[in-house]
Amino acid sequence: MKMPRFFRLLPVLFVPFLVDASLIWPTPNPAFQNGKPVEAYVQPTVSGRVESGLFGCVRNGGSRFHEGLDLYPIKRDGRGEAADPVYAVLPGRVVHASRNSGYSSYGRYVVIEHDQETPAYHTLYAHLASVADAIIPGARVESGSVLGIMGRSATYTIPRSRAHVHFEIGFRLTDDFEKWYTDQKFDSKNRHGIWNGMNLVSVDPLAFYQNIRSGQVSDLREHLRRLPVATRIRVFSNQVPDFVRNYPALLTESFAGKTVVAWDIAFTQYGVPKEWTPRFAEDKLKGQAGDVKIIAYHPSLLESQSCHRVLNVSGSSPKITSGTIAAIKKLFGFN
Repeated sequence: MKMPRFFRLLPVLFVPFLVDASLIWPTPNPAFQNGKPVEAYVQPTVSGRVESGLFGCVRNGGSRFHEGLDLYPIKRDGRGEAADPVYAVLPGRVVHASRNSGYSSYGRYVVIEHDQETPAYHTLYAHLASVADAIIPGARVESGSVLGIMGRSATYTIPRSRAHVHFEIGFRLTDDFEKWYTDQKFDSKNRHGIWNGMNLVSVDPLAFYQNIRSGQVSDLREHLRRLPVATRIRVFSNQVPDFVRNYPALLTESFAGKTVVAWDIAFTQYGVPKEWTPRFAEDKLKGQAGDVKIIAYHPSLLESQSCHRVLNVSGSSPKITSGTIAAIKKLFGFN
């Protein structure tokens, strides 16, 4: 019996550059695994500063956030275009494949959900020159499955000399993203569903890989636990957000059989809601549905950050930033 196309296991090339037993590097460049400095694999922007290709507040003098890691090619074709294959870093399921470079600043990009991991996070691979034919939503991939060829596709111009793959690791905020998107009255249609970049939050890929390589953590769950908490925010709502349903491993305790009245959410410094604590009627909290309160924060961590803060701590008292408010609206469906 012939298997349906979307259930096929995709072909895997031999990739010797394992970081651990299953996690691999997304490109054929062995520099990271060989302990080379970031200059040996990270593609900088036009500034030429290698840190501009890293994760964090690394662009425009520290005022602009970059949510991924940019990796350059080690092979080019006769025209000088990047020719490196881009690999799935773990087993998983293809959840999005955008083949039109004009639909997003990501250009052509692929998202893989690693549904065998706990929590089931995703990886994203952007600016591809082409996406492999077999990479369609629903297809299964293994570590080392070829997703496409590295390139420079985008809605803006990436010169040939700076071709790269933009690599992200993270989570989606809501499964009802379309409602939030429609409410914003954007000029363009959402062509990427829940895998639109505005619905994704990310962790630093390089820091995760470094911690895996050093043996400090064995998976992303352990890595998240090590990330400092920038703030804890209490949101009064009795609903169970999609985020909690999709990533139950991030709960601190079960809420089964109880009436939830609020959620205490621990955010990382770049806005990942990494820990969720349900609060119950018996806690006798003061607040009503829709209230949002800061219950704790890390002043020095936030003050040292030059962009993309979850809180603004420059005044007499901390204030929730517009970016965090937008994230909370997506998480809870608030207007």
